[in-house]
Amino acid sequence: MPNELKNLVVKEMVSRYRNVNNYLIVGYQGINPLQFNELRKDLRKKKIKLQVVKNSLAVIAFRELGNSGISDLIKGPSAIVISDEDPVVVAKETIEWLKKIPLLSLRGGFVEGTKLSANDINSLAKLPSLPVLHTQIVNNVNAPIVGVLNAFNIVFRNLANVFQGIKDKKEKNSV
Repeated sequence: MPNELKNLVVKEMVSRYRNVNNYLIVGYQGINPLQFNELRKDLRKKKIKLQVVKNSLAVIAFRELGNSGISDLIKGPSAIVISDEDPVVVAKETIEWLKKIPLLSLRGGFVEGTKLSANDINSLAKLPSLPVLHTQIVNNVNAPIVGVLNAFNIVFRNLANVFQGIKDKKEKNSV
């Protein structure tokens, strides 16, 4: 590739990855094109991109972005999985595809600027997604309030039963 073209590719990669905080590096050696296209198509439906990169240019681009730690992950045929979505969802989807295509290999990645190993990403994939976590937090915050409200309801219901009993007794005595 002529130097001008390489420079343009690096600039484009820098602009593409500048605002991306979460990405995973996968190896795809030996995967047939049909599987690869199926993988890309499925990930695209979930707003996740899989981009094949030229290793040397990707290393230069990430070095320009201040992330030189990626160079040891980009060896052999490499692709970058990126998304603006929840990193847990990206990890889960990638792990699912690793199960479907054994030749696909997870090398590592970066989540919120922190370098993660393949084992770390496997652990990340086991966590609940952000919407599920939000729901769990809201439920945990609401649980004590609901308990207190139920206790008040029981007291008020018992009090209402006592008043109803007094009313019934007075009506019975007046007849």
